[in-house]
Formats: sequence, C-alpha cells, structure tokens
Amino acid sequence: MNKKLLTKTLIASALVLTTVGSGFHSSSNYNGINNVAKASEITDSELWKNVRDALKDANIIDKTDNENVKVTYKIENGGENTIEGTANLENISTSNNPKINPQNVTKINITRKNSNYPNIDANNTWKKLTEKLKEKNIVNNGDNVSILSTDPKDETVFGKVGEDKSNVSNRYINPKDINEIQITKK
Repeated sequence: MNKKLLTKTLIASALVLTTVGSGFHSSSNYNGINNVAKASEITDSELWKNVRDALKDANIIDKTDNENVKVTYKIENGGENTIEGTANLENISTSNNPKINPQNVTKINITRKNSNYPNIDANNTWKKLTEKLKEKNIVNNGDNVSILSTDPKDETVFGKVGEDKSNVSNRYINPKDINEIQITKK
C-alpha cells in the first residue's frame, strides 16, 4: 500500500472513531482535507432560527421585536408542534429542545405590529425565499411553497422549488401583508 493511500485511510478511520455518536458526519475530499457536516436532525430552536434567517434574506421580515415568527412542523407520531418567537431573538429555548428533521416544516406564520415596508416584487421574493429555505435543508426541488397575504387583492404566490418563476410576474406585494408561508412536500 502506498504512503499517500495509507495516510488517507488512517485519517478516515480516525474520523469515524471520533465522530461516532457525536451527531456529525465526516467525509474526506481528494486533497485529504476533511469536511464535517452536521447530521440531518436539528433542534427546534435551530430550525426556527434557520426559517427566521431565510425570511430576512428574502426581505419578508426585518428581524425586529415588532415581528413574530411561528414555525409549525410534523413530529414522529404524526402530530404537529410549533415554535415561535420575536424575530429579533438570536436563540429560542424550549423546555426539551427536541431533535427534528428540518424537512418536516409545513407552515410558517408571521405577525407584525406597526410595520411600514416598501412593496417588493412577489416573484423575486418567492424565488429568494425558496432558495434560502433550500440552502437550510427545509425544502427540496419539487416541493410547493406558497406565500399568503392578508390583503384580499393579493393573489397567493406559489410555485415549485427549483423553478425560476412562481405563478405571478410583474406583481408587487407588501411584506406587512404576508402572514403565512405554506410548504407542501412532493
């Protein structure tokens, strides 16, 4: 066995031994540099923070104490749990902080008080939101994401993750009217 292959084998073996049971998975690329990726399950507070950050990145919220983000997700027994907090929080703690699969999110509710936002392009907002949710492993290509509004004049903005456009084009929506995001798995 050549020295380079032996070194890679020993590094990989050491990683397996040190990461078993730690909640982390390791891999090694061809340069011998090791990459560590978190396991697919995260706490509900990490899930909430990922959703909150995706909403901020899509310009749907400003992360202030005037905004509240509530995330609904499925649990193992088929029921649902929720976690919510004001958008300016960096950490949320629940009594048991269970590990959950971020793919189990079904709904995101947003409430605001005294909000004053400029209108935003509905299709661009939908696209940015779905990209950010996908980056955070909350949705996959083919999942349906819908943005609902309290304004009766606003059409629901929806589409499949991975597509370039939602069902609307050349439409503007005011973020203060966005009150719910629905996620339907393919």
